[in-house]
Amino acid sequence: MLFDVLGLVDEATARSIAFAVHAADPHAKITANLARGRLLVDTEVDENTISDALRAAGYPATVAPEHPEGSTCCGSCG
Repeated sequence: MLFDVLGLVDEATARSIAFAVHAADPHAKITANLARGRLLVDTEVDENTISDALRAAGYPATVAPEHPEGSTCCGSCG
């Protein structure tokens, strides 16, 4: 699942966000795109659980739209 995360702007923030996500799912795989403020989370828990964990940590997030071809790429490999 792909999120737009308010405040995802640097490595320190990315670490804090990863900590919050891992509190909800210790096995989640996370990819952050700092330039876009996007977070790609590969997890077994639902998006509300991740969104709630981010909000509780002080990082409000919304589900980002998929690319037209259906991909949920965060754009970090571009």
